[in-house]
Formats: sequence, structure tokens, C-alpha cells
Amino acid sequence: MVVVVQEPIEESEPMIKAETSLHDLNCTNSYSGKAYKNITSSIKVNLLPIRSPKTAIELLSTGVRLQNMPLVKQCIENLDHQLDKTNVLMIYSSLSKCKMPTSNKYDFEPSAPPIIENETHRDTDWVQELTDSLRHNCLLVIDKNADYVLKQKEILELSYLDLINIAERDTLQVTDEMSIYSVIHRWAIEECLRCTLNTHLSNLKAVLRQLFYTPRYGLMSKAKFMTRTVDNVKGPSRSGILEEKEWRLIKFYIKEKSKKRSVEELLHKWSRPRTIGNEKPKVLSRRSSSRHAGNTSSNTSTTNRHSNTTYEKCLLNFLTCWTAIFD
Repeated sequence: MVVVVQEPIEESEPMIKAETSLHDLNCTNSYSGKAYKNITSSIKVNLLPIRSPKTAIELLSTGVRLQNMPLVKQCIENLDHQLDKTNVLMIYSSLSKCKMPTSNKYDFEPSAPPIIENETHRDTDWVQELTDSLRHNCLLVIDKNADYVLKQKEILELSYLDLINIAERDTLQVTDEMSIYSVIHRWAIEECLRCTLNTHLSNLKAVLRQLFYTPRYGLMSKAKFMTRTVDNVKGPSRSGILEEKEWRLIKFYIKEKSKKRSVEELLHKWSRPRTIGNEKPKVLSRRSSSRHAGNTSSNTSTTNRHSNTTYEKCLLNFLTCWTAIFD
């Protein structure tokens, strides 16, 4: 026989007692905020000795999420200082992911206190301004090292906007327009696979959008323009990316130009030569302030490009934990 004994149920201890005031809670948060600001202040005084661009990119992303302006500016300066042809695509592609966090009035999760250098920046998109300056410098490095950059496998991993911003540049110092065509065609195949689409012509044209206008077809030789394949993809006149009327017009232009006859220029800049640009880099570091900023050396960060120091790992882990706690 089971005897049921009814006992009064005691109320469990509440997580926050009624007498706990909002002031007490705010005090707790203010202590955390002060600690965070103290750490940030020390970062402003002592520059971070980051030797790996990969670490700087991770810290930049963390700084943007925390809206920590001093940290973001240091990472931008560090990345610009280490910028060269061997890491430019890695740095360039990471910038499109750095966006100012959007505010949501229904989000009641605690957030780390924003750190800005001047009250005038509080209501501005200072992240966009800083990343745009570094993106500008990246594009200048890509311009001067176009042949090298276009051969890197990372070029096929870029977003549509990042790739078209490179391919359409009038100042891209590429020696052969066929390399542009090869890149956009192979990128389209990879993009279809990323989107789980088959690589039929209709899908290739759909993902390419305006990209298929970017090669300067009229600057190619007739032999190259009419080639069957290039880098394991069909050539410009055989791929179907160009309409028959378009590729026949380009073929006619190339033929007439080779005979030095007067012929009407092609649409979409297809016959316009690219030029050497005279844009100056944005001054973000000692590298970009140098007279020879464009002539970047590939051995700036060769040794430490993929290695993180113990200091870098500790700092990155701390800021990652801080982000997890607040956001």
C-alpha cells in the first residue's frame, strides 16, 4: 500500500529577487563595461603585434561585431601594412563580410558596449568607411599584379560583386584578356556547383549576369578568340555565353583591326584597351604612405602568413569569449 503524504510545496528561490533593483543590475553591467573599456584603452596605447593576416582578419570581424572602433582601425592598419599580391584576395574577400551590426528594437540580448573614438561617429557607418579604404588599396594591388592574382584558385571563390569589381576595372594590368574570360567561365561553373545547380548553359549565363561583358574580347587575337578550349573550358566563340550575332561582330572587328582598317568600336568596352591607373592608395599604414606603395613585395608576410603567435591566439580567444558572453 502506498501512502501519499501531502506536504506544502516550497517556492524555489527566484533567480532575481524582488528587492534586486535595476540599479544593481546596471552596476554589474557597468563593471563589465569598464573592464572592457580598460582593455580597449590598453589596445589603443600599445599597438597589437599581429604578424598573421589571417589573425588580423578574424580580429577585424570580432571588432566589427563588438563595434570596437579602435580595434577595427588597428586591424585595418595591420592588414594594409601586410598587403601584397600573395594575400590580397584573402583580405579583399573578407571585407565584404564586415558590416555594421543592424539594430533590432525587439532584440533584448545584452550587447558589449560600443567603443568609438568620437561622438560624431556614433550615428555613422564608420565600418563601411574604413573597409572601403582598404578595399580601394586591395584593388590597386590587384591592378598591378593582375596576371599573378588571376591565376590563384581563390579568385574562383569570390562573390559575384567582388569578382565583377575586379574584372570590369579599366586599370587592370592584364597582359591577355583571355585570362579574364577563363576566370569568369570557371567561376560560373563553381558558382553553379555552390548553388547546387547543374552547369547547363542557361545556368551559367544566369549566374554570370553582367560578368560576361567584362572581358575585352576585341583585344584578343583572332586565333585566341576562336580557340576551341582554354583552361578546360570552351573558348569565347564556342561556349554559347555570347550570342552568335555578338561573337560574329567581335570576330569581324578583330579581323578588320588586324588589317588596320577603320571599324566602329564595339559595345560594352569590348574593344577599349585597359590603361595604367594613376589612383593613389588611401593612407592607412606605412606601406600605403610610401612613394612605392604600389610595388608591394610578396615576402612581407610569407613566413608568418599562416602562423599565429601565442599572444595573437590569447587575444583572439579572449575577444571571441567576450562576443559569446554578450552577443
